[in-house]
Amino acid sequence: MPLYAFVAPIQPNKTEQFRQFVSELSGSRKAEYEASKKSSGVSRETIFLQHTPMGQVAIVVQEAKDQAEALASLRSMKDPFHMWYFQRIKDVWDISFVGPDVPINELLLDYRA
Repeated sequence: MPLYAFVAPIQPNKTEQFRQFVSELSGSRKAEYEASKKSSGVSRETIFLQHTPMGQVAIVVQEAKDQAEALASLRSMKDPFHMWYFQRIKDVWDISFVGPDVPINELLLDYRA
């Protein structure tokens, strides 16, 4: 299944807020989060926190049959969970996944044994 990955810089002084956000996705909002991914076609998502000399970044890796379709599906969801979800992303990364600044990748290498 195709992979999609992106890196998002965490805004200054927002690392703990990012940790809390991810904690909620695997805790109190786990059922909503899992339903969201399943309904959008994302079969796997892995989130990393990477510490760099330039600050902290989030690395997100997703698996979906059709990443463009999965992203379009997520962007169209307007229920309370998704409003909360996208607002938290905007607060921490300053990226609006419902606007024009969605990260776009160009796959250069995909080695598999």
